[in-house]
Amino acid sequence: MPARQHSFQIHDVFKPLKLMPEISGTFRVIDTVGFTEVIVINVDTEKLTVPYAIGYDRWIDMLDGEEVERALDPYLHLPSAPTGLPTAATERLRHVIAATTTVSQNPRLLHRRTTLSSEIASVARGLSLSQRTVKRWILQWLQAGRNPAAVVSTFIDVASRELRGRQVAGNKRGPKPTKPELSSTAPAHEVADYVIRAYRSYIKAQGMSWKDAYYEMLIGLYKVPVDGVTKDKNGEALLSPALIEKYRLPTWNQFRYRCRQLQAADHPAADDLPRGARGKATDNVPGPGFFEIDGTHFQIQLVSRVTKSKLVGRPSVYLIVDIFSGVIAGYAVTLENPSWAVAALALYNTFSDKGPIFERLGLPFQSADWPCQQLPNMLRADRAELVSNMGQEFPASGIRVEVTPSMTPIAKGSIEGKNSETKHSHKGRFNLPGLFNKYRKRRESDGKKDAALDLLQFERILVEIIVDLNRRAMKPSRLPPDALQETSRVASRVGFYEWGLTARPGFTRSMNTNFVYEHLLTKGSGSVTPGGIRLDGEVFNCDWLRDKGYLTAALNGTYEISVSYNPLFAGEIFFHDGGTNSWQSASNVDPEILQKRASFPEAKEYRALQRKFAEQASLNHRKQQRERTPEVKQEIKSAVAEKNLLPAQPKTSKRHIRENRAAEKASFRDTGLNGALPVPPAASASAAEAPSPTPPTASSSDALQSTPGELTGPAKFKSLWSKVSAVSK
Repeated sequence: MPARQHSFQIHDVFKPLKLMPEISGTFRVIDTVGFTEVIVINVDTEKLTVPYAIGYDRWIDMLDGEEVERALDPYLHLPSAPTGLPTAATERLRHVIAATTTVSQNPRLLHRRTTLSSEIASVARGLSLSQRTVKRWILQWLQAGRNPAAVVSTFIDVASRELRGRQVAGNKRGPKPTKPELSSTAPAHEVADYVIRAYRSYIKAQGMSWKDAYYEMLIGLYKVPVDGVTKDKNGEALLSPALIEKYRLPTWNQFRYRCRQLQAADHPAADDLPRGARGKATDNVPGPGFFEIDGTHFQIQLVSRVTKSKLVGRPSVYLIVDIFSGVIAGYAVTLENPSWAVAALALYNTFSDKGPIFERLGLPFQSADWPCQQLPNMLRADRAELVSNMGQEFPASGIRVEVTPSMTPIAKGSIEGKNSETKHSHKGRFNLPGLFNKYRKRRESDGKKDAALDLLQFERILVEIIVDLNRRAMKPSRLPPDALQETSRVASRVGFYEWGLTARPGFTRSMNTNFVYEHLLTKGSGSVTPGGIRLDGEVFNCDWLRDKGYLTAALNGTYEISVSYNPLFAGEIFFHDGGTNSWQSASNVDPEILQKRASFPEAKEYRALQRKFAEQASLNHRKQQRERTPEVKQEIKSAVAEKNLLPAQPKTSKRHIRENRAAEKASFRDTGLNGALPVPPAASASAAEAPSPTPPTASSSDALQSTPGELTGPAKFKSLWSKVSAVSK
């Protein structure tokens, strides 16, 4: 097949430049069937049409002959993750995502109308909806480029006008019983926990029958008296209306229905698909766009970037590999534990330009040396990240996700092989200090004494290793005939990937501007207060919140807002502004968090320590206060008693107060800042040789101005006061 000059990607929108029988208007490419067909759908928003196929050669001729041209996507303004929807619209969006999940994971259903109709009927039965409704949802989803928000687009503009509360669980629903006095009114959500406990304890663990487990639940879990439970001739349990009302018991039908659900979950339908012969990972991979991702601990000890005398342990490395060419498309290296947050960094690195990375690391490479900056059509991973609470929402982006079974590394052999090559293939060229074997033998080095690289230096060497692996030659048998017309660059992994983008197009995806915020970052719900957005105990603010009136609206009461954030950095979050259809950042108002660059778990621990120490200080203060309060009270009591012993009350005229105040101030004046500074030895000796002060005279003024020897503090005050008393007498 000759190399093509025009490329295209899935979800690209085209319009015909002339009348053609195959095309009736503006259309979107939704899938490719190898090199035989291209599946497209009309994007006319006024009518819905099912997908149809165009021959691959005919499609390429249309591109080469300029019979079609790219058009503006009419759904470009539509967000992928709408927020603030009404309750009914949110429920509909959840049903749409459930209805389109199977089609998203198995695009072969779109290749024929019959298979798509069968899948629509199956989904409609599973969701208890009409086939027309499910068909309309799937077609709208395909028209919008696998964006489920197209089904609820009419609610997006009015979603933020008012806040609607959550639905409160009601009473028991269903047909009315023939004998209400003998039937329970407890709803399903009230009895669900008891039924689950009974199923696990009595049916699964002890092997009881459902009937026996039901009676045992009434007696053992609900504590119904044994004498109160009887059976009729059919073996049904009979309870008095008083016991039913008192204990709020579930009916037999409720118990049986819940047990059927639990049993179906424990015994899923077996996979009867036949197993084929073992092959290679590259078999039946038509072009670039089929990626695998995995994280691993690199067996090397690193040191701190502050000082090389401190060890920081092993780094975590995430790699993303293209199966078609074997090229490493993206990476992430960190000291954090493997998680979805780190995997999201690797995905972001995959579809980002590598030029800024080379510039940051000071490497002499250019973007052309690593031209990988496309989104995949399929991403294969293990259960560690994509089945987590954060990663399970990633398939909503429209990227097909394949989760491999546990403990089966052979299911993603491409990425496992690249992990091994990255760790071991550089020996002899990069003798890294601090390396150690994963399974160490006795007395074998653990790398801690030889560690000398910090994280930045290790990342620089890791990128060198990745570029070196990407430049390695392909197996000669992998090169197709039309690739041999190119230079020898096509025989390298990175060159074969770049050649596949133009010669084997249609299997990579384009990205909207909000992809990172809507599908890679962690989603959460924050509370808008007059001081900013509160999330996980932290407050975030920015000028945008003040200028657009978000904080003013919170004066009448806080309200919820959807945010996206990186759990590894608690200094910044992002929120969606519906007016401009853009994501804005807000910074943590606490500068300590920004300076510390703490993650959200570290910030939570930091706040917990603050509260702990403050509570401990308050407790210590109360303890010391209880110890000192009796002494203070006794001193006050003694002063009052001493005052009451005086035969005459003090004179209260202003003149006497001024005279007494002047004498009091003079009596407490001393050298060396009133005795605060230490007295030198020479000064103390001269003071000892000085004559003793003259005794006080009968004059009250002379008595108040005399200094009572070397006495200070309370003793000096008592001595002075005794002299004043003697003068007054």
